[in-house]
Amino acid sequence: MPDTTDRPFKFISILYRKSHIWLNNGCAQYRLSAAQALIILIVCDFQALTQDDITKRLSLDKSVIAKTVTKLEESGYLLRTTNARDKRTYDIRPTEKAWEVYPSIKEQVDGCFLRMTQQMTEAERKEFQRLLQLAAEAAIAMED
Repeated sequence: MPDTTDRPFKFISILYRKSHIWLNNGCAQYRLSAAQALIILIVCDFQALTQDDITKRLSLDKSVIAKTVTKLEESGYLLRTTNARDKRTYDIRPTEKAWEVYPSIKEQVDGCFLRMTQQMTEAERKEFQRLLQLAAEAAIAMED
């Protein structure tokens, strides 16, 4: 009998890889990668975040976020200003250009989720989303 202990990790890897491919393809028209699109999405969702907040919310390496934010700033999607309370921290805000692509990015992300859950009922899709959130929150809590 084959060992099935690796299957959840295999499935997570497949979903991660496929969702990034779909999002990369969907955002190519704006010359944005999946990672860049997700940062625009989260900054627009919150209207302003510090770089540290973005790092924590996406659970990515600080240097990756810093490089991506710099590229998005150079491309005119984000505005980075020094935080008034902590001069070592940057506040990140969306520009008008980010707000213009925001609805399309949301649509692309929703489309990716629908593609990966196309064989599920609406109830299963909602339960899957709830379970994904629960697992992600547990993983993030372990970092603290």
